[in-house]
Amino acid sequence: MLCDGEKPSVEQLHALRMEDTLVIAADGGGNIGKDWEIRPDLIIGDLDSDDGSWPDVKRLYDPDQDTNDLEKALEYAHVQGVSRITIIGGTGERLDHTLKNLSVMVRYKEAFEGLVLLDNYMKARLISSPFTMSTWAGMKVSLVAASGKVTGIVSEGLLYPWSGQDLIVGHYDGTSNQATGEQVTLRFEEGDLLLIVPLDGQSRRVAQDGQLGHDELPGHAEQPPAGSIS
Repeated sequence: MLCDGEKPSVEQLHALRMEDTLVIAADGGGNIGKDWEIRPDLIIGDLDSDDGSWPDVKRLYDPDQDTNDLEKALEYAHVQGVSRITIIGGTGERLDHTLKNLSVMVRYKEAFEGLVLLDNYMKARLISSPFTMSTWAGMKVSLVAASGKVTGIVSEGLLYPWSGQDLIVGHYDGTSNQATGEQVTLRFEEGDLLLIVPLDGQSRRVAQDGQLGHDELPGHAEQPPAGSIS
């Protein structure tokens, strides 16, 4: 799913464009596709940012100003029965748009089996409890309370462990922790827990299922990983 934020690398975009992949552009996201010669299958939104680069691509005009273009695109994908979504171009440029897109992810977290936000540096997803991922020693692991508060967090495999504390925006922070080995497990009681990890340049995988990643992607690693990131 293409949004009109920070442009992904051309390698990243083409790696995502597999044979059975549906490419939905949220309004101006189609302009990104033009720059990297990725033709969207559909452009949806209020179309105020669409520069008309793909005159032969179907457009769905939705003027509703109570929803943003990402919401419109996700709702369309949900109705069509799409199960896994990777959002690119959803960060950068404008902070208000980035924060809104994260809020939209909370709204749609139950609608898809996998919902990942990806940029040139990191990948983010809302996780359920329990959640286990493959890591490497020193890998950055950040946790954010997407709806303000996540209660009863317990971790295994983090340098600064969680042992039942609550994560509260503005009071108790969970960014820039580190994995100590090849696996991290997280459990929590209630709340919307956003997991943010760096892209893994060796395995090039994005996780959308809570276990091993399955989509091959280019990326960056701060240290050569011992295994894939889920």
